[in-house]
Amino acid sequence: MWPAKNKSLFFIVLLCTVIFSVQTFAQINDTSQDEKSVVATGIGSIVENNIPLARDNAINEALRRSIEQTLGMLIESETLVKNFQVIDDNIMSKTKGYVKNYEVIRERKRDEYTYEVTVRATVKTADIESDLEAIATLLRRKNTPRMMVIIDEQNIGEVPGTYSYFNTDMNTAENTIMNDFMSKGFTFVDKTTVERNLDRQKAAAILQGNVAEAASFARAVGAEVIITGKAVAKATVVEAFGAKQRSQQATVSLKAIRSDTGHILGSSVANGAYPHIDDVVGGTKAIEKASHIVAKDLMKKILDQWQKDVSSGSIIVLNVRNVQTLSDLNRFKRYLQSGIRGVKSVNQRDWYNGFAVLEIVVPQTADKFAETIDGKIVSGATIKVTGITQNAVSLRLIK
Repeated sequence: MWPAKNKSLFFIVLLCTVIFSVQTFAQINDTSQDEKSVVATGIGSIVENNIPLARDNAINEALRRSIEQTLGMLIESETLVKNFQVIDDNIMSKTKGYVKNYEVIRERKRDEYTYEVTVRATVKTADIESDLEAIATLLRRKNTPRMMVIIDEQNIGEVPGTYSYFNTDMNTAENTIMNDFMSKGFTFVDKTTVERNLDRQKAAAILQGNVAEAASFARAVGAEVIITGKAVAKATVVEAFGAKQRSQQATVSLKAIRSDTGHILGSSVANGAYPHIDDVVGGTKAIEKASHIVAKDLMKKILDQWQKDVSSGSIIVLNVRNVQTLSDLNRFKRYLQSGIRGVKSVNQRDWYNGFAVLEIVVPQTADKFAETIDGKIVSGATIKVTGITQNAVSLRLIK
């Protein structure tokens, strides 16, 4: 038997342990939600008295700041230190955050040239692909991109009871991909519009992996993103516990391409298997299983890229005409970096015969950037916007 004094001490320690455990559990439970409410303010420049554009730019800046603020608090509380040194200086760039929803709580025209908006945003630091509300918010911020799908699908098997092989073209993969994406709020170009404009030669080039042809066709039918690739199912015979059984194996490989720039948003490959005595049925089921896996992975990569676009800046391609000399080109590039607010980098991709292709990183959509730069004067030349797509702007320098 323990002395009464030791018993009392034991129960005090036990009680403290329980309290500490409960507090620890509560903290973990709270952290697992990965959700914070943040108030942030953004500023938009008023160009030619365009208040709606300035308001949109201010909201986007406020939302970006809300993410930065959330990640800053997260890093401050979770900075990893080893031997009194930070072991990961790039933790900020590796931490993901996205706006689940937001509301404007205050806005005003601060002066003749700036518009100010304050938002209350709900920011999460988990993955976005299972959050329908956040996906809807992200799609709106990306101006609701339209999608299309073209997949070369083959179901190859042996007809039971004969020695002849069949090769069936189907659209199981296309339908599965479209349904999975649409269930998350994505929109697609009408399939009849695609079929009406797609001839055999274009289809062959796209399905053989011609990115330029795929991007060109998607632009023609009004899609900002095209998903294309191959789906193949083949029948095999597997042996288990001394018995032979037919099984159908499928491989689906896809990539998502921006139609206006030809940039690849992401790619994915997955396998699926389904045992069945009928090769057509089994092959269809195997393709369906693999397509579900690919859709989930590809959707995550697309959403991650779009979230990066709206949070830290997206790549916009500038097609600039009438850039006659190297001095004109250099002056224009310097103007972009010093004269346009928010431009983070300017990279030259091509310049030939007065036509320049530049890539800039800017925390704006292409149409908002176009409105900001249209009519500006650089080195005696007026900048005129001649075309806009989701990720590209066409310009002409008029002397």
